[in-house]
Amino acid sequence: MIGRLKAHVGYSLQALDLIQQTITKPDATEDYLDEVVRKITAIEREGDEIIRQIDDNISKGALVPSVIGNAELLLDRIDNILDNIYYISKEIRRGYVVWRNDNIRKIIGGKFREMLDLDRTIIEYVGAMLERTRDLEFCSRYARMVSTLEEEVDEVKEYILDEVYKLNLSAVEFNHIISLIYSADRIADNAQDAVQLLMSIISAI
Repeated sequence: MIGRLKAHVGYSLQALDLIQQTITKPDATEDYLDEVVRKITAIEREGDEIIRQIDDNISKGALVPSVIGNAELLLDRIDNILDNIYYISKEIRRGYVVWRNDNIRKIIGGKFREMLDLDRTIIEYVGAMLERTRDLEFCSRYARMVSTLEEEVDEVKEYILDEVYKLNLSAVEFNHIISLIYSADRIADNAQDAVQLLMSIISAI
């Protein structure tokens, strides 16, 4: 189970890499964006297959009954991380045209990019914990760091919201930015939930 979860986390990092590369391309073409979505769609499907395999193993008795509930919740939260990255790729493809607005471009290249950088670090920490599940002290320390970073993501989200409401954006522009920042926020939220569930499982075994 742990090995497959590590692979899933690796897929999330691959997909997030593609998103971060897209943000740095002010002149990305529709073909480029379509290719990014295709790649992330393929990655997301691989992630779904990993979750299905783990779920099958759990149903066949791979875990002790006392941790099954938390294990299933952990799978859901890990899967949600990649799902939200996939959603961001789709939203960027749909709304990229509004990035021509200098205010939108500034937010995307500034604070939204900062959110994704924090998300990436959080996901890397989840992966580090999965590498050392037998080291409770190490995992506890990283769980605290994830919690701190999740709070930072929240702070950046609130800052962006404050700025967005000051701008004279169209409904399409407003909805695009809101969709992106809440998806980035959900990545951090699900990662923090995953870490807490992982700690519960580690402590119980």
